[in-house]
Amino acid sequence: RLDLGIVTFGIVLLGTLVEVYMTHKVSSSSENISLGRVWWIKWWLTIGCILVAANFSLVVIFWDSIRKELEKSKSQTWMKVFLSYCIIMMVFWIAAAFKNQVRGENIPATYASLDEALAK
Repeated sequence: RLDLGIVTFGIVLLGTLVEVYMTHKVSSSSENISLGRVWWIKWWLTIGCILVAANFSLVVIFWDSIRKELEKSKSQTWMKVFLSYCIIMMVFWIAAAFKNQVRGENIPATYASLDEALAK
C-alpha cells in the first residue's frame, strides 16, 4: 500500500530541492533569482503544503472511526497526543503554505546577501 503521507511530503521535498537547485545555479553568477521567473516553484510548494495539511486533516475528519479502532490497542493518553499532534501539524502546514505564498519575490543567491538583507 502506498501511504498518502509519503506522496504529499515527497511533493514538498521535490519542490524544495528544485528551488535549492535553482537558487544554487544562479548563485554562481551572483544574481538574485526572481520567483516571478520560476513562479511554478512557489505554487508547487504552496500546493504541496496544502496537501500535507489535508493529509493531517483526514485524521481529524475521520477521528470517530479511527478512535474506535485505536481504543483496542492504545491508551486514552496516546490517542489524545496523536489527535493533538495531527491538529498542530495541520495548522503548521497551513501556515507554511500561507507563508510560502506571501514571501518576498527575491531569494538571495548567496548566504552573504542573505546576511546583508537581514542586517537592514
